[in-house]
Amino acid sequence: MKKNKLEHIQEVLSVLENPQKYNSSFFIKYADDLEMLDLYEEMRKYKEAGLSLNQVSEPDVKLQWNILSKKIQPKNTWTVFTAIAASVVILFTIGFLLTTDWNADLTSHMAQSKLEIAPCESRAILITSDGQKSFLDTDNSILIKEKQGIDIVSINKNTLSYQAGACEDTLREKNAYNTIKIPRAGEYQLILSDGTKVRLNSETELRYPLKFAGKQRVVELIAGEVYFDVVSNSKKPFIVKTKDVDTRVLGTKFNVSAYPNEDLNITLVEGKVSLNNKRSKEEHLLAPSENAKLKLNDSQISIAKVDVKKHVAWIDGYFYFEKERLEDMLMKLERWYDFKVFYQNSKVKDYVFRMRADRNLPFDKVLDRLEMTGKIKIEINGKALLVSDVERPDK
Repeated sequence: MKKNKLEHIQEVLSVLENPQKYNSSFFIKYADDLEMLDLYEEMRKYKEAGLSLNQVSEPDVKLQWNILSKKIQPKNTWTVFTAIAASVVILFTIGFLLTTDWNADLTSHMAQSKLEIAPCESRAILITSDGQKSFLDTDNSILIKEKQGIDIVSINKNTLSYQAGACEDTLREKNAYNTIKIPRAGEYQLILSDGTKVRLNSETELRYPLKFAGKQRVVELIAGEVYFDVVSNSKKPFIVKTKDVDTRVLGTKFNVSAYPNEDLNITLVEGKVSLNNKRSKEEHLLAPSENAKLKLNDSQISIAKVDVKKHVAWIDGYFYFEKERLEDMLMKLERWYDFKVFYQNSKVKDYVFRMRADRNLPFDKVLDRLEMTGKIKIEINGKALLVSDVERPDK
């Protein structure tokens, strides 16, 4: 293995061991480096999986390494590197577990661990048209002067505002787009050049022009969830593009949820929108309080009247779960609090819950509400959760 690969492993280990110190700079540095991001994610998963164990038998490290080496037969050198790096974390974690007294003062340890999971904050990574990257958070005031003449300024340290400057022809020729990426446990707001207000949820990526040129106002939701409050302009419709559906409006308020490997949901709060289903080539109209759902493996959009509050509760600062599967609930909570969940048995994933809670509520308080139902038991260790059925306690 080349020396630079070993340096990559060491760099990721440093971030995992001290995320508060290194996380921001690491993700800015490697925002476009998929290999490093994949390496980080693999090592993070293995580390957290190891930390979720309460008991292990003393391993024969040399024997396990030989077994692992024989199993690793990937197609390229980077996959070899990633697999070996993950194994390093496993062995490191097992060593840590063997030297830790897990039975000593467990209550104190769990209380301390819970402090590692906190509600998200206003933060994002902004990539400007010339490739400049800026990390945005509540402690960071920003003023960026784009080459095309647009000024990007922060408002209340959690909102970016775009102020017009350059002419439309120049912007069209320069292909002047910005991209904003919201990490896990983050959120942010934008005011686009036309005055449209945009709220971005955790793990969201949005691409948009500095100034809307031509006859349409087009933005691209690459992934995630966004709430739009669109300024009305009958001569220039506003279009939100996703992988499977384009949403066209003149002026309205609506929510689009388009996370990878999840159903697409578009919910109209007020006004009117038309939907272009790219899978079926069909057009649909939405009325206020209607939700359009496109399931992962389906080509047809289903439209139904819904409780709008459930779909836009996040912009008002709270969770709204109504008869929702535990696995789906925890997946949404993961984005907000940044943790990893492990299930002792698959049965609990399908348990159904109802819950409303403040999104700024301490994480342990949210879990207390789930445990009060008497259906499940949850243990926290660092940023890992172990969920088990109370009807089948550990023996």
